[in-house]
Amino acid sequence: MNIKLLRTILNHDKNQFLFWKNRLLKNKILICELNSVYAQNTLIEYTTLLSNLIINNGYPCNDIYAIKKKIYAIIAENNAYPINTEILSQIICLFFDLLLNETYSSEIESSQKIKNHIDRNITQSLTLSDIARNLHMPLKELNLQFKAKYDLTINQYIRRRKIDISKNLLYATNLSFQDIAIFVGFNSQSYFITTFKAIVGQTPSDYRKNNKQQNLA
Repeated sequence: MNIKLLRTILNHDKNQFLFWKNRLLKNKILICELNSVYAQNTLIEYTTLLSNLIINNGYPCNDIYAIKKKIYAIIAENNAYPINTEILSQIICLFFDLLLNETYSSEIESSQKIKNHIDRNITQSLTLSDIARNLHMPLKELNLQFKAKYDLTINQYIRRRKIDISKNLLYATNLSFQDIAIFVGFNSQSYFITTFKAIVGQTPSDYRKNNKQQNLA
């Protein structure tokens, strides 16, 4: 039931959203939780789940953190049992409206939404089809909009962002190349090393050695 509700939020299907929201709020197990000592935990779990969902779809993190803070304060203040299911209903509706408004907002360019989504998921293995599906954008338009704004293809930007993070890890930690490759979402250590050398002009080993020597000089 949770999965079906989340899908309706991502698909911006208001009728199905209302249908599955009402089904969820009538669920006997959920009602028991909302009328028990675990009520606050349940509300927090749903807030966290929905927050992560819309952040992964490009909504500004700072805005969501501010909203979560306010919601948590409301939950903490409500110590009376039973806690009305209306609180959870309002939380769910709030996040549906946030994602709906974000997706169709003319104030945020599509290229910026793509960049935001990449930056927030940069340690994952990102593909154009994944980005198009998560942001509900036509696949064939992604690179056109992004390159017009940033003068880079999406894949070029993804590789450069991953390498930027890798450079910091090489300099500041003793993590192995394999660990760094996994952390930033490369499919293999060899691909990481090849990509790093192509962008930086030196191997990860040389970069780490040269930068550590400069730091000691």
